[in-house]
Amino acid sequence: MKENTLDVLFYLFDNYPEIDESTTDNRESLNRSLQGAGFLPHEISRAFTWLESLGDDVHLLNQPSSCGAIRIFSADEQRWLNTEGQNYLLFLENAGILNLEAREQVIDRVLELEDDELSLDRLKWVILMVLLNRQDGDNSFFWTEGLALDGTQPVYH
Repeated sequence: MKENTLDVLFYLFDNYPEIDESTTDNRESLNRSLQGAGFLPHEISRAFTWLESLGDDVHLLNQPSSCGAIRIFSADEQRWLNTEGQNYLLFLENAGILNLEAREQVIDRVLELEDDELSLDRLKWVILMVLLNRQDGDNSFFWTEGLALDGTQPVYH
């Protein structure tokens, strides 16, 4: 059995690319399909909750940071997001792909996943899911080139 929430999310995006709010209304049908694919009910439920939370506005920062501010990752954040992932988030922020709020939402979503196997490629998918669901982004996804769900060679469009 597959036991990872992120794997459920990958499966959903791979097999149901048109998934949106109206699709989640048919949650029971999706739930049966996912269980039939071998996913555990608990992980399916976590995946739906995770997806639904992408649209939450609770990730807005109260105060803008100063341009000289440095982001320090807490011990809990470091547990789920290794140094390579932390550096990649800061790189995307410095490149203007992630704003402060998007960065914090990505970190929040990573913490929610509690994925012991969170690699850089898996982090890129979390970032993509967050950016696709943000209202303030310009959808600058050039950095996603080369992403593949199954670890195979990327397909370029």
